[in-house]
Amino acid sequence: MKYFQDKVYTMSNSNPLVYIKTKNSLRKKEKLHTIKQCIVDKIQRDIDLSKVRENQHIDNELIVFICSCVEELVKKKYNINKKEFVVEILLTIFGGFLTELEINQIKSQIDFAHENQLIKKIELNYKARVIVWDWMKRKFL
Repeated sequence: MKYFQDKVYTMSNSNPLVYIKTKNSLRKKEKLHTIKQCIVDKIQRDIDLSKVRENQHIDNELIVFICSCVEELVKKKYNINKKEFVVEILLTIFGGFLTELEINQIKSQIDFAHENQLIKKIELNYKARVIVWDWMKRKFL
């Protein structure tokens, strides 16, 4: 009897929500939220945001960088408009303060980048080389 009581006690101390998994549309929204947070965190950590937005104009390189991240991370099965997702990420980065002019400018820059093939996925052989190189550095150096 003591074993059973101890088992129940330890389970009640842990988070019971660990055993409940999201499904279908909630799972999709959860993954998209995670992707958005990862991109926003990386940009806020690595880039000085005061220099990428001047006179109602957002730097083209920032937009292409975010588009490349979205292209790499968002799968086709999510069935999402990636252009709107990029605008949503930029709204999050700048605290929701984008004018209609800036949003239209962002959309036109995304179209331009897509037409001129500036947005690319990372090739599988490059990923494999990086993984092998990191493993070799950890193992031998």
